Amino acid sequence: MNPAPWRSALALALLAGLPASCAPAPGAAASPAASKPAAFEIVASKRAFDPPTLTLRLGEPVTLVVRNEDEDLHAFVPLLLFVRTNVQIAGNGAPEFNETGFARALIPPHGRIELRFTPKTAGTFSYLCDLPGHLMRGEIVVREAAAP
Repeated sequence: MNPAPWRSALALALLAGLPASCAPAPGAAASPAASKPAAFEIVASKRAFDPPTLTLRLGEPVTLVVRNEDEDLHAFVPLLLFVRTNVQIAGNGAPEFNETGFARALIPPHGRIELRFTPKTAGTFSYLCDLPGHLMRGEIVVREAAAP
């Protein structure tokens, strides 16, 4: 008669010098790895944003990197996309906030800002660089996730 599989895992953990808490609990199923957020990038170069349109899915976590490849300072100003949305920010850009949350980031030459968030509202949201003389614009489209 074979011992229960969890007993074998416990025995192996103990033999390896690991605490018993490292072995799976009896009847525990392996949990699937958490899915990584979808990754997107917008590049500011030659006074334009590329791509000019980006499509995200409503309710799905996103990592959005905005890179500045120019010698000039640029701003990333997403209009209404992040209203009352939790945004985690990293990189060497300078984020700015207002009463509704994240409002704008200044991105130095050859710098970047990384925004991690989950879109909360479907629609088309414009973004721009609001520095004088910079006529840079783009759109982020948030669509409902397809039904399974």
